[in-house]
Amino acid sequence: MISQEQLPSFVEKSIPELSGAIKKNNCKNAYDVVREMLKYTTSQVVKHNLDGAKKCLALAAQLYKMGNAHVKNAIENVYVYSFSHAFFHDENKKKQIMEIIPLPLYQLYKKQVINSHL
Repeated sequence: MISQEQLPSFVEKSIPELSGAIKKNNCKNAYDVVREMLKYTTSQVVKHNLDGAKKCLALAAQLYKMGNAHVKNAIENVYVYSFSHAFFHDENKKKQIMEIIPLPLYQLYKKQVINSHL
């Protein structure tokens, strides 16, 4: 299991471009680190770098699978929760992103959307 304390170095090794942001913003917990991952993913989508976005989405899915409760909660409540706002407000963007979102993250997103309408 990847713990909250191990998360920053795991993310930095997986996506070196994030190491500067994680250090600069003094990320103290899983939520801070995952927020930086979301910012990075969003910036990659805006730049039309879907390979970069796909890499970060895959990392988020891996962290959700391998992380402890703190890490899983951060992925679910920060990263996945932000999909509607970050990616799905534009129909063209939505189609592109839908092709690269790992199935476990999309299933979490669908669960959140369904539960929010109860």
